[in-house]
Amino acid sequence: MRRKGPGGPSGASGQGGLEPAGGKGWGEGPGRLERRTPGSSQPGTGPRFQRRSDDKIREEIWDLLSNNADLDASEVEVHVEGGEVTLSGTVESRDARWLTEDLVTSVSGVREVYNQIKVAR
Repeated sequence: MRRKGPGGPSGASGQGGLEPAGGKGWGEGPGRLERRTPGSSQPGTGPRFQRRSDDKIREEIWDLLSNNADLDASEVEVHVEGGEVTLSGTVESRDARWLTEDLVTSVSGVREVYNQIKVAR
């Protein structure tokens, strides 16, 4: 890294103006580090030992399952205990069974998914 501008024997400016070598800002050009901005689409990491409550996990799962146009989850039952989710009931196809599991796996706080859903014949 090089320092911007003159200033004192160390070459530091009054604002501590460090910039990457080559004069470009962060995230500019290939191979550069990118600075994430608050509210960006990339999720951060929460506190290490904090867990979401089973009720919040169950609520988010129901929102995902009931709002997915590719899935009829009216016969699906969800049980959450200690972040472990057990799915039971029936769906119309194997794809629907896999989609249900994938949606549940994507929910923050889910540690394990036990998919006991049957495919209706």
